[in-house]
Amino acid sequence: MGDDGHTASLFPKTAALGVRDRLISVGNKDGQPRITFTVPLINRARHVLFLAAGASKRPALAQVFAAQADATEYPSRLIQPEGSCDWLLDAEAGQSFLG
Repeated sequence: MGDDGHTASLFPKTAALGVRDRLISVGNKDGQPRITFTVPLINRARHVLFLAAGASKRPALAQVFAAQADATEYPSRLIQPEGSCDWLLDAEAGQSFLG
């Protein structure tokens, strides 16, 4: 997951977030096109694994795991796979989640 809460090349507030009729789409990062899996394809997975490292991920992680937040602003919230989902966080990223 990126600092902005993106996953794959599904970036905040971009058209690729709403693509539901294809498996692959074109994401956009700072005007640069990027090929990406769509939300429905990722959500069909048997297992999804997120990796987030560094303190810079904390603000986005807080929004991704919040009870209410804008999924178009934090696209990782859109990923709710049919199968399992695990998050690997390093100590810096996960600091606010550690008791």
